[in-house]
Amino acid sequence: MKSKLFSFISSILVCTVLLFGIYSNTGFTEPLPVGKSSYLFEEKTGVTGEPIKIYTYRPAGWQPGKVIVFVFHGSKRKAHNYRSGWISLADENNLLIICPEFTKIKYPGSTYYNTGNVMHRKKGREKLQPKDRWVFPAIDRIIRDVKSKMDAYESPAVVFGHSAGAQLLHRYALLGGNTDASLIMPANAGLYTMPKKNIPFPYGLGGVPIKNAELAEAFAKPVVVLLGEADVKPIPNPRRIPEADSQGLNRLARGKKFYRTARKKAEKSGVPFNWQIITVPGVGHQGAKMANTAVQVINAYFDSKTKKDWGFNTSVLLI
Repeated sequence: MKSKLFSFISSILVCTVLLFGIYSNTGFTEPLPVGKSSYLFEEKTGVTGEPIKIYTYRPAGWQPGKVIVFVFHGSKRKAHNYRSGWISLADENNLLIICPEFTKIKYPGSTYYNTGNVMHRKKGREKLQPKDRWVFPAIDRIIRDVKSKMDAYESPAVVFGHSAGAQLLHRYALLGGNTDASLIMPANAGLYTMPKKNIPFPYGLGGVPIKNAELAEAFAKPVVVLLGEADVKPIPNPRRIPEADSQGLNRLARGKKFYRTARKKAEKSGVPFNWQIITVPGVGHQGAKMANTAVQVINAYFDSKTKKDWGFNTSVLLI
């Protein structure tokens, strides 16, 4: 009798361990199904312990080794809407689409989302936060989780962000260290962190502990700044202050200045600069239309035999 009871208890324990392994952290370890799906990803950053909900779309033709696109939403935080905007592009180009949702509850305001929780304003001054509270590592953890889930370690990971998502991603490029993304594409950001240490964060890198070698590493990353040529409406408050307006009075102007500033900084420092800027005629502040150009960039970049040959030459894209 004792032997049977021990065997029963042992079986229960084994099942518990197996279930914990399956359902811990991300909710399940099975590959993402074809079509729309979503899952919960446990993430320590943010002000609450709630997980990040990740919306996904897998076309029937996608297989491990093909490109995975991680799409970062704007300030309205509606990841499922961004997924909808990428579905036809995913089907046409065999792209796995991953859209994490950074809710206003877990990541309140622009401090936690747009600027990555690098600094908090306290008593009128910006206070640097510990690096383990910055949001940028969450991007890499999501990339690694999806690759593990899909057994797609060789798949290129592209990160695309529009508007507020572009603010997060260009700062991810600058301050994220040795990032996991194969290609970083911020589109139509409304405000930039200029790579200049004499300008206070978030308008520059003043007050942020970044070494010249780390900045050189950022310039060496494959970054494409995407800008809509019709995104020229004046920036609304609260970002109409001298530090912000010195970047330009609209998103197109600000994006161009960000790119020029980074290029000049790299040239002055004598380090490689692998960034490119692409402006899209006739497109304003429209995430879905910017996604069309993003896909052309993705195809041109990864269809090349070598990234060096492609060289971020916009003539290849015929845009």
